[in-house]
Amino acid sequence: MLNYQKTIKILSLSIASALFVSACATSDGTEDIDDSYMKSPKGPQLQLPPGNSEIKATDSYRVPEGAVITQRDAKGKKLSLEPPQLLLIAGDGVWVDTERAEPTVWIRASESELIAYIERFMNSQSIAYQEPSNDSISTEWVVTDGESKISERLGPYHVDNQRHKFSLNIVDKKPNEVALQAKHLAYQQEKDEQWVDVDTSERVAKQFLNYFVGYYDSERTREARERILQQAKIDVELGYNDQGSLALITEREVLAVWEQLPRVLTALNLEITDHDRSERTYYFNVKEPDDGFWSWFGDDEDAAKVELDPGSYQIKLFELSAGGTSMNFYGAEGNLLESNIITRIYPEVSAEFKRGKGTN
Repeated sequence: MLNYQKTIKILSLSIASALFVSACATSDGTEDIDDSYMKSPKGPQLQLPPGNSEIKATDSYRVPEGAVITQRDAKGKKLSLEPPQLLLIAGDGVWVDTERAEPTVWIRASESELIAYIERFMNSQSIAYQEPSNDSISTEWVVTDGESKISERLGPYHVDNQRHKFSLNIVDKKPNEVALQAKHLAYQQEKDEQWVDVDTSERVAKQFLNYFVGYYDSERTREARERILQQAKIDVELGYNDQGSLALITEREVLAVWEQLPRVLTALNLEITDHDRSERTYYFNVKEPDDGFWSWFGDDEDAAKVELDPGSYQIKLFELSAGGTSMNFYGAEGNLLESNIITRIYPEVSAEFKRGKGTN
């Protein structure tokens, strides 16, 4: 009888243990492990050894004199995840002022010139602005809604609708240089159909300054290119040289015409055979017309673009007593071409000189 009861008790314990283990093994694991520490029991308090009423710091753990320990709030979630914004300096004559708190660059220009460039920038980018002063221009509200030109410049990728106010201010000057500073005056975001004020940002001020500096550099580059092309253009007219012979006349100096002559002759399909700089003379040749198959279709791309008979010619440059340069045309033997021939070739030669290098 005793053995039977003992067997029953062992069997009951075995079944209970199996059920417990089975329950643990089949748990769905829905318990939030991250919050489990909140249910942890409070541990025992630190006890001082017998015979001690206070803890004495040894020399190796002494707090330095003058040290101040303060309470600091957690900053982690308040920090911006955006990368830092640098001032991107392009072109010559622009450099960053690293000593000022607000984003500032030095630009090689006068105050009036720079204000004029800023106005052109505002107008070209469709940015409304207030009446400028001698050293400052402030914008009206600039909306960045994904459709305006400025949207991609300020990177509103995290906000559907926002608007800003900026100012560009001349805050210092040196001989031939001025310091231009950008300020982010106001910032609002649209929430629930209401504009809500947001803290202004030095980062956004830098982006706006970069926006202007990029425009300024591109405009200066374009203007420089236009000046170079304009200098390459030469206005040529029919006139008379100092000896009274009909020639092509220009107000430009001999050197400018001399440098353009190779391009002009080549463009007119007049083959240059030689030149003499000391005599200011270019020698060129007009080829015989092509009598081949393609001549029937008028498709001779190498034919001269002026009405000159085949043969060798010269063009000589002379300084005029009244200023400017005359271009006189001669045949192979050095005989001055007749006036009717000069009149005939004038339109093409004049047009090519006026075209200038690099223009179409």
